[in-house]
Amino acid sequence: MAPEILLSVPYNVSVDLWSIGCLLYMLIVGYPPFQATNHRELFRKVRSADFIFHEKYWKNVSVAAKQLISGLLTVNSTIRWNATTALQCDWFIKVPGDRLSENDLSGSISEMRKFRPVRKWKSIVKAVGWCSMAPFWNPDAISFSQQLTDWDKKLVGSNEQDAGTADGVTATTTASATTTPGQSATSCNSVVSKHPRIKFADVYELKTKLRKGSYATVWEGIHKQSEQIIAVKVIERKDLQPKDDEAVLNEVATMQSLAGFKYTVQLVDFYEEDDYFYLVMEYMAGGDVFDRIVKMTTYTEKDARDLTLVLLKAVNSMHKEGIAHRDIKPQNLMLSSKEDNASIKVGDFGFARRVHTPSSLTTRVGTPTYVAPEILKNMPHDQRVDLWSIGVVVFVLLVGYPPFLEEKQADLFLKIRTGDFSFVKNDWLQVSEDAKDLIKGLLKTDPKERWSLEEALRCKWINQDPDQLSSIDLGESVRSLKERRGRLRSLARAFMWMGKDNTKPVEVKTQAQDLASQAFEKLKAASTSAATSTASVVSSTAETVATTVKQAIPTKKP
Repeated sequence: MAPEILLSVPYNVSVDLWSIGCLLYMLIVGYPPFQATNHRELFRKVRSADFIFHEKYWKNVSVAAKQLISGLLTVNSTIRWNATTALQCDWFIKVPGDRLSENDLSGSISEMRKFRPVRKWKSIVKAVGWCSMAPFWNPDAISFSQQLTDWDKKLVGSNEQDAGTADGVTATTTASATTTPGQSATSCNSVVSKHPRIKFADVYELKTKLRKGSYATVWEGIHKQSEQIIAVKVIERKDLQPKDDEAVLNEVATMQSLAGFKYTVQLVDFYEEDDYFYLVMEYMAGGDVFDRIVKMTTYTEKDARDLTLVLLKAVNSMHKEGIAHRDIKPQNLMLSSKEDNASIKVGDFGFARRVHTPSSLTTRVGTPTYVAPEILKNMPHDQRVDLWSIGVVVFVLLVGYPPFLEEKQADLFLKIRTGDFSFVKNDWLQVSEDAKDLIKGLLKTDPKERWSLEEALRCKWINQDPDQLSSIDLGESVRSLKERRGRLRSLARAFMWMGKDNTKPVEVKTQAQDLASQAFEKLKAASTSAATSTASVVSSTAETVATTVKQAIPTKKP
């Protein structure tokens, strides 16, 4: 069932292409792309296209087949592949039949037997049947959300009844039997999955508003029973279009995929209610890396190296799960505690996407100072954009400002696209050559030449003797960072390129950008009162960013 049917919006023949994608997935590996323990969780996965090509089952399948399925299982129906595009794809046209015959898929038969499709399809047919007859446009009729609740209530009653049967099949064991291969049956929202009538306010309480963005408010809250402090992103749904649900559910799906990962902010719970989405996350009380560095009494190259190592490990864990973050920057490196410098985690997954095949991402998003050149060039991209961003972050950690800064945004983007940066001699006198080698390896404009995560983790600087690095003082970099911190924060605003040709940058505020926005408002107020023309704030987004960049450019020359 295509997402637009679940969202109760008008649809066209493209829903059939979605169904073909699901059938093709199952014909190849023997199990469907979307599985869950109840209808609500299943439909969430469908609405966010949360599917995976599990390595164990897809290793013998060609990239062309994966590209076809990915093109068909696209939530946005306007860019979903049509029949003509599908028939012209590489899998049908370019890949020789002899080569496909060599790919043994015999294991799919056994997986199909395990899946027991006849029994499960009966439930699916009932759901589809209801949807096909539902009077969506009658406001007095039962809503799809209400129907989901009814199904969930029946599921709870069925599970409770099953728990006492002679064969001992409980809700948990049933979930295990229907779990997608390679995945755990346990959802981060286990309470909601088992007891769908429980609402956010029954379990949690909002305490203090931390920040407000354009579409979400982040609160400090507590779990009522344990009194554990948590962070809650509250998204009001009244101004959201049905298609906007995809972005929220994609963020949830991404964080669910990273459950238990040491170096990523964890999603504790998730609630989808009629008026709000609630993303319950672990509370990062220590602020971001910028906050911590400027408070350190001593800051050495070892400190910068240790931060880089954590960042590399965090991104490596994401990439192994097939996820590209696409907004790596210091503001998204957060600390769990004010006392502990080691508990650093990557957060803010609003732009993160699953990469099904190489160079398969096409949306142009990112933060201008940290964005990779292939995104600016409107080229298909993948996880390698994160490696570029890491190179920029390492540069900032070592000298206190980024490698690409220009007065005009057009000039800034030109320098990024061409990789035009330099190590200002006076600023880099104390920094080791091995650190520069890492930066040069990551800031390659050609993603094929860019260092991989494995190469970065093996490089000399990352594995250098800590005592030697501890002797290299970076106190001047801390002073530089203190001077420019407010300006650098205002530069950390994320953008999504919109318009017919994807050439118009539109600001998109995610969790980290909300903080940056507050700093920017202060900067704008100060600039407005200044007499000099260079400090004036103009109305357009591009010129505003350019003015801020000019103030952050280092005054020292090579």
